[in-house]
Amino acid sequence: MGRLFFFINHLWVSFISKYLNKKYNSKISRTGNSIRFIGISKVTGLENIEAGNNIHIAENAFISGKGGLTIGDNVHISRNLVLYTNNHNYEGDCLPYDTTFRFNKVIIEKNVWIGMNVTILPGTHIEEGVIVGAGSVVAGRINKFEIIGSPIASLLKSRNVEHYNRLENEKKYGGPSGTPLKNINQ
Repeated sequence: MGRLFFFINHLWVSFISKYLNKKYNSKISRTGNSIRFIGISKVTGLENIEAGNNIHIAENAFISGKGGLTIGDNVHISRNLVLYTNNHNYEGDCLPYDTTFRFNKVIIEKNVWIGMNVTILPGTHIEEGVIVGAGSVVAGRINKFEIIGSPIASLLKSRNVEHYNRLENEKKYGGPSGTPLKNINQ
């Protein structure tokens, strides 16, 4: 019974994977001769993605291309990638964020290898030949040929305290997706 279930599941994943490959490749704004999604992944903002040749993206990737994404030739990405080109606006009209977004393009140059469970944040530029170690959170510019991995978490920047306190004093909070709540009890 277990083998039958495994076989049926394998066929189902294979079918969905082929369907998504065709869908994603047909809607990406510019694509090379071979971009292959291996397994099931979710990609949004396809019209803002440009991709080169010989790109492999393993299963369970989540890619939000709304802010613009360029992937160069010969890029190989392991499973469980999270890649955002947009972020909620934490300096908007509600706390912790409102319904507006900030967009910032991600660029991945040629011959890059990205390991398993990597998160790439908006505005990141990964230059040619870089290797990104498993479990890394990548932000900013990564120089050519570097091999990087995540260090212990460190301070990126601080919030605007005056803006934060004003919204806190006015009890302006956001619910799901930053939609303003009418009162604190919602």
